[in-house]
Order: sequence, then C-alpha cells, then structure tokens
Amino acid sequence: MNHYKLRLKDPSGAEFEAEGPAEFILNEKASFLEVLRHNTAATGPQAAEEHAEHPRVDFWTKITSLKGDLLELRIKSPEINAAEAALVLLAANRAISQKEDLSAISLSKALKRSGYEPDRLDRLLSKEVKEGRATASGTKRNRTYHITQKGLEKAFLAIKKLK
Repeated sequence: MNHYKLRLKDPSGAEFEAEGPAEFILNEKASFLEVLRHNTAATGPQAAEEHAEHPRVDFWTKITSLKGDLLELRIKSPEINAAEAALVLLAANRAISQKEDLSAISLSKALKRSGYEPDRLDRLLSKEVKEGRATASGTKRNRTYHITQKGLEKAFLAIKKLK
C-alpha cells in the first residue's frame, strides 16, 4: 500500500497537510484549493491582489535576481537538474514579470547565468513538454515556453531542494 504525505503553504498564510493514500490526498487538496478560491473571491480581487502581491514578489526575489532583463537563480543546488531549474525560472518569470511566455533564447541565457550548461534547450525541456509541465510554441529561434500548473507544482518541489 502506498503512503504519501503532502504539505502546501499559500502566500496568504493558509497551510495544508495530508497523509495517506494518493486518492485521499488528491481529494483533500482539491477541497483546500476550492476553499482558497472561494475565500479569495469573497474578499474581492483587489484586496486579494494587495494582500498576496508583496509576499509573492518577496518569495521570488529570495530565490532569483533580475539582472538587466534576465532572471538568475540566487541559490544553486546540485540536487536540481537543468530542467528543474528551467521550470523554476519559468515560474519566477510568470510571478515577477507577469508574463506567461518566455522566449527560448532568454530562458537559455538565464540558465547559463544560473550555472547550468544545457546543450540544447529544446531537448532539455522535451520531457517536460511531453509530461504536460510546460508548453512550447513557435519554431527554432522564435520558440517560447509557458509553464503549466503541473510545471508549477514541480518547480515548487525543486525550490524546496534549493532551501
């Protein structure tokens, strides 16, 4: 029998912890996220933005730094590979710059500045795209990447390894 444990912390301060079979954890997590959405909608989008915006940016500035127009990981760990670092950078770009997409050239430069030397970014992220953690659009030099919800989950797991 598989036994799992999951802990989540929301920028609003809400915390979730569950332990047990995967099906139980998924049901409880869905309920928790629904309550969070309901509470955010009840307080109004403006109040939610004011409350959540600063902690979110503070969280990302502890992990990344913005030099010029490129993000760079402040904390580097041998425990995360280049693909996980790319997902963290995509998530940080989404949170800090408020942009959903990041060009392949910018992502490649950010990875190199962070201390990773991937040969080809498209090959590095092909597994993440196949597993639905990221999406790629465009071809060759015009390619852009977008992180999905599954990718955000993996990025947050990688961030835990950084700390």
